[in-house]
Amino acid sequence: MDAASLPAANLEGFRVHRGRQYVDVVDVGVVHVAKDADTGLYRAHLASESKPSGPVLVRDVDSGLWRPNDTDEVITASLADASLRAFRMDLDFSTSEPEIDGLFRHDGKRYVVIHNHAYQALLDTQASTPAQKVWRIVKARDPVASDSENVYHASRSGESRAITRNAQNAWVLVSPGLLGGMRRRETAQANRALLLQRYAPIAAAHQELVDSAARYDSLWSEARVQAQDSEGNTAALIAVEVHLLKHIKKQTDFVQSIVDNKDWLIHLKAGGAYKEELHTFRLDRIRYLNRVMAVMDFRIAPLFATLSADNCKKMISHLNKKLKLLQDRQDVMEQVRKAAPGTAPTLVELSREVPSAERINFNKLILYVHLFADAPALPPNTTMPSLASIDLVTGDLHNVPERSHPLALTLTLDQLRSDKSRFASQLSTDGGKATYAQEIITLIDPIETHIETRLNELYATFDRTTELPSLDQDIDFSFLPLQPSDSQTTPPPPTRKVFRTRRHGTSRILIGDTETAADGSIVIKVANPLQPDGPAERYEQRHGEWLPVRPPLAKTPKPQLIAEARRLLADVETHSAEARAREAQMDNPTNIVEDLGKPSETLKEQARQLQNLEKAQKDAEITNLIERLQSAADALSAQAHAVLVRMYKNKEVLDILRLNWLIDHAELNVRKTVDRKQLGKGKDKSFLDVYSIRDRTDDTPLWEAHFHYDRQDSAPLNFNDKGGHLKTLEQSRRGIESQRRDEQAGLPHAAIWRQTFDGKTAKRIFALASDAAVATR
Repeated sequence: MDAASLPAANLEGFRVHRGRQYVDVVDVGVVHVAKDADTGLYRAHLASESKPSGPVLVRDVDSGLWRPNDTDEVITASLADASLRAFRMDLDFSTSEPEIDGLFRHDGKRYVVIHNHAYQALLDTQASTPAQKVWRIVKARDPVASDSENVYHASRSGESRAITRNAQNAWVLVSPGLLGGMRRRETAQANRALLLQRYAPIAAAHQELVDSAARYDSLWSEARVQAQDSEGNTAALIAVEVHLLKHIKKQTDFVQSIVDNKDWLIHLKAGGAYKEELHTFRLDRIRYLNRVMAVMDFRIAPLFATLSADNCKKMISHLNKKLKLLQDRQDVMEQVRKAAPGTAPTLVELSREVPSAERINFNKLILYVHLFADAPALPPNTTMPSLASIDLVTGDLHNVPERSHPLALTLTLDQLRSDKSRFASQLSTDGGKATYAQEIITLIDPIETHIETRLNELYATFDRTTELPSLDQDIDFSFLPLQPSDSQTTPPPPTRKVFRTRRHGTSRILIGDTETAADGSIVIKVANPLQPDGPAERYEQRHGEWLPVRPPLAKTPKPQLIAEARRLLADVETHSAEARAREAQMDNPTNIVEDLGKPSETLKEQARQLQNLEKAQKDAEITNLIERLQSAADALSAQAHAVLVRMYKNKEVLDILRLNWLIDHAELNVRKTVDRKQLGKGKDKSFLDVYSIRDRTDDTPLWEAHFHYDRQDSAPLNFNDKGGHLKTLEQSRRGIESQRRDEQAGLPHAAIWRQTFDGKTAKRIFALASDAAVATR
């Protein structure tokens, strides 16, 4: 067709007429072309053909004219076994499937199978064209075969054979034209033109991303000017969120296309440009994943104003979507970290832009606890007291000095298990509570495992010089939260405090904001996690402890106070009997202690209200009631203490922190039963001391303490590092030799896990044993 009758060529070099494409070919004129579906390249096309069969045509980047790709046809020959014998590898791929290029992958290398024999192959990038790859069979021992990217470098020594696949997908020997490869200088410009032609769709996709990013900026600007919590704000945020999700999908597809086309893009993006651009695109995807999660949080925020069951369920659905996005982000981060280990600090900063998966699951836990309680005005901490401790463990634990981590984690674990047992008791009930209880337990389990793992890691670092904390030790630390990024215009946040409080007979670790009154006294405000700006629990120091701020005494008629006091006293025996029954049923001891502590505190508060009556000290009836209330409260507290003692004396539980608590409360006796018994011979020789740790009430053996020494005359405190162990009676009876014999015989055995003694606890054990020895003389 005559050029004059056709439209001018477009930016891609095509003249388009009636849906057909024509190009200007050097020394030929206008030629009808069509894309080859197999290669993606353009070939000359006859009108009578259903599939183009003419020569491949490429566009010259300088002139814009097209010309035949002279290097499209190469000289090939069949492969003879004799010529390849020296290259054979002792590998069998008969049960494996080749990749799309016909090669196999093994241990980071590429292999081709010809006539049932395997050969190592490298890509000859200079001899290859986008339409036809050329590979080099090499000898594994030669320097040329060592390239980590499986690319052939002619400058490296080693014999090779150039091969390619013909139209029938059979491997054939290819004649490169020059010793180093196929007419490299002659084909360079044509190859680049073809690469640019193939790159055009990718470049277009990148431009779409640029345009999409600009559109996001515009939508976000529109959303920011909307009135907060208005319908317009919600609609604008939804528009931003939908656009970001579409943008991220485009990013995902674009990055995947970059990865899928690496084999030819690395030639177009030479000098490390390919790797650098891929790295940039992946980091952009991480940033946009962070942005969409932040926008989602802005959109969902108004739901917290009304904590209905429906809103809680919507927020849980929202958090589940964020968890999926976080997993996508984590996958991209792993790709970036693997490709560029030096970017670890950047990834840490990016990960901090939105809450972690651990914190999101904590928020889900709060919502499920709220649904379980079915009481909108009740803070979740009331239903699940360990929530505050979990908040610390999953959030600000790094602000607590490391020496207090074992105690904080141990107290959290005890409280968590107590709460877990309460929810487990609801699994057999009908209705929604059982469903919510199961969701709560599912979220608790990984937190419990995390705490156990961290405690094991901490205890593994302890030796005889490490001083363990006491279960009665205070935790009271202040810290300043991280300043927000716009700290120049935002008032500094209040000082926060991590502290320990004792309520209902058990200890809790809480975290809150400090507030200083005019008289200099400090109050700690612990917010409701679902309504951080709403009413907060307030704590003050009394008698050297952080305790809840007492409510102001209301003016209550005397008869009403007397009636309430008598009712409370009548219920005391019921509380006591229920506790005895639950202990006999092996119920969770911590729950029993708490359920005795609550009525004890109520009795004390009722006594305080009676003391506030006018002329209370002169009223015999009132003073008698006050005395009875205080006595009953003390009795329930004593019963709770006895339950705690019995719990800590569990023979199957090894816990040196509990052991120290029992020593502090004079509940144990110790007797030395083995004195420097020799174990092993030669370099394995050691000497063993054994102490029987016994219940002071009835002298029942509870556990044994074993200490190993290198020398028979070593001082007691010079036991081996990791050589002091708290053991159950069963573990002591079995012994390590019994375990070894079972292992040698292939028999199953009970794992013997020992708790390691620190020097301070060991010294207390030795002192008690010495006192016992003196007493028996």
